[in-house]
Amino acid sequence: MKPVQKPLKDATFMSTIRWKLVNALMCDYTYGYITKSKRVSLGLEKTHYNDAFCIAGGINQQRIEPIYFEQIRRNNRSVEKFYDAKYVDIRDKSIKTGQELFCGRRTRNKNLNEENLHKYRGAKKSKGRRNIRKQRYAYQPKDIVTFESKKYSVQGVQNKGEYIKLMEMSKPVKTDLVKPYMFRKGFSMFYNCNSSPTYRSGSLLAGK
Repeated sequence: MKPVQKPLKDATFMSTIRWKLVNALMCDYTYGYITKSKRVSLGLEKTHYNDAFCIAGGINQQRIEPIYFEQIRRNNRSVEKFYDAKYVDIRDKSIKTGQELFCGRRTRNKNLNEENLHKYRGAKKSKGRRNIRKQRYAYQPKDIVTFESKKYSVQGVQNKGEYIKLMEMSKPVKTDLVKPYMFRKGFSMFYNCNSSPTYRSGSLLAGK
């Protein structure tokens, strides 16, 4: 067996430039073992924001939930999706995709290829198909809508936009029954680590 080597690029980069940064900025510095010792004494879990709190000299100050920012592209220019065929795996009778039971070839070097799993393909349960996007729908994944006075996250649309799939519900509902609350793409968004997405500046509400 070949040992799995952990990349050390990050550590090498920090070892190369850290003292140049300290000398150029004339700033204070600390070490990881000091931060860990203080974090353990305060009973905090290992996170980036808890480490920052300890480095900044935090003890018992009032804290707020950390905020994460997410960069979102405006447009998805993909006009085609491929849905793989599904087969019965004769080894355990489970249903698997053609990609899971593939030929094993990943490179021209035969020594680096894997086992050919075609031989485990049993009866075909569904054919592979291509889906060409012919139009763009108003609702996109992770938009926020209201349904029966409650907020839901959009997972996608079905039946040419007639139905909408909500992440918090097992069955899709008719698109006409939901109302837009917040559109995600093209607007800034942030969310707390322990809560659902929260939208702020650039928000677009229904009817505005």
